[in-house]
Amino acid sequence: MSPWDSLVRAVLLGTDREPVAPDELPEPIRNRLPSTDEPTRLLLDAAALLAGQRKAGIQPATGIKPVDPAPVDPRPLVSPDAARRLARLLNGERAALLPEWLALAANRGQRVPPERLPALATAAANRTALRMAVRAAAGPRGPWLAAHTAEWDFLADAPEHTDESETTWRYGGTVTRWAWLERARRTDPDGARAALAETWSSEPADGRAMFLEALSVGLGPADEEFLEAALDDRSGEVRRLAAALLVRVPCARLGQRMADRLSGLVHVSDDDLVFELPTECDNALRRDGVRQVPPTGTGSRAWWFRQIVAATPLSWWPGRPAELLRRSVAGPGGAAALHSALAAAAAEQRDPLWAQALLAVDLPAGDAADLVAVLPTDRWAGAVFVLAATNGLASLVGLVLGLPTPWPADLGRLLLDELAMQPHLRNLAPIADAAARAVPPECLRHPVTERIAEPGVSAWHHRLVETLLFRRAMHEEFRP
Repeated sequence: MSPWDSLVRAVLLGTDREPVAPDELPEPIRNRLPSTDEPTRLLLDAAALLAGQRKAGIQPATGIKPVDPAPVDPRPLVSPDAARRLARLLNGERAALLPEWLALAANRGQRVPPERLPALATAAANRTALRMAVRAAAGPRGPWLAAHTAEWDFLADAPEHTDESETTWRYGGTVTRWAWLERARRTDPDGARAALAETWSSEPADGRAMFLEALSVGLGPADEEFLEAALDDRSGEVRRLAAALLVRVPCARLGQRMADRLSGLVHVSDDDLVFELPTECDNALRRDGVRQVPPTGTGSRAWWFRQIVAATPLSWWPGRPAELLRRSVAGPGGAAALHSALAAAAAEQRDPLWAQALLAVDLPAGDAADLVAVLPTDRWAGAVFVLAATNGLASLVGLVLGLPTPWPADLGRLLLDELAMQPHLRNLAPIADAAARAVPPECLRHPVTERIAEPGVSAWHHRLVETLLFRRAMHEEFRP
């Protein structure tokens, strides 16, 4: 109990029951108490002196070593206008554009104002997708900041400032090791895989899943044995990732096992396709990455069938894709079920020929989005134009939201043209909000930005124009 708490207790209980003990008071207070035998006066004098000490504070501590200064960041500072815009982003104004601002600064080799680094680190602590960009923005000061605040420990993992030797893999932080593994896969995929295999059994489950994703860089037949072994991992996520990678390995044993299963379910003739659904999801099927529990609204057997088709090499199907898709289909769910499963296969195996053929048939928007992303980027706009003409722009919400960003310029111009012609349709809001953030810099001067004051348009139209203007100004602030 503190001296002040003791005095409060004496006041509440009375000095008869709880007398003041001068020996328990701090020495500066004890030495200044008057000599008296009156408990009440002793209490009041002690309280007055102690209250004065509390108001005056404490004597300054001595022997404190100053904090070492942060390392010097040699990069030039961003412009004052760009710094002010960063402050607006950090204060919540169009915060979704913060990654783009950080990318602009990184591409031009500029550093952020040092007083903004704590706010950036706090934002990245709550949004893991920001962490790589914020580490780059912090530069050599990142580890210094991480050493002083535990919540910012991710700044200690700065891939661009680490040793490229295998020492990094053995002793680095998780993100640093992942970055080393990804870089090593680009130059020495076999050596990188061997380094992962050496530590695999000691890695935690989330680390194994994270490192396994890095094997997608430089993926090839030499990785099959390692990935086959990962199918027996105790982590379901690791097994799923291993199976997804094996689907992309040419002539892998997993693909052959799936083809054998599909041969018993699908019967192809010259004129039609007849298929049936699997009756069970046994241990062998689950080992090969098939998830047993379906999404809400999907039957279990249809879900297993879709996954088997998606993991079967598309080369198993006879004939050219466009010709095969014109055949009549008989089976549970009919052509729609089979085409949707084939779309999943084309997306998983990243086959542009099949993707192009499947986009010509009627598919759900989610399947179409995955297929468009498989096509070369110079063909995105044409595919989206056909889908919009066939189904209407509003039907492409799932597609637009699923495409990687930034979009190619011709796709950006196409969607902005369509939005500019339909500014009163409320159901276009999700597409407009996505387009405002995803179109490339070449589209930021689109004529739609000249219609900001036009009356009667939907609220999404105002947001679209304002965001495009905001991004345009942001890019101009980084120009030399």
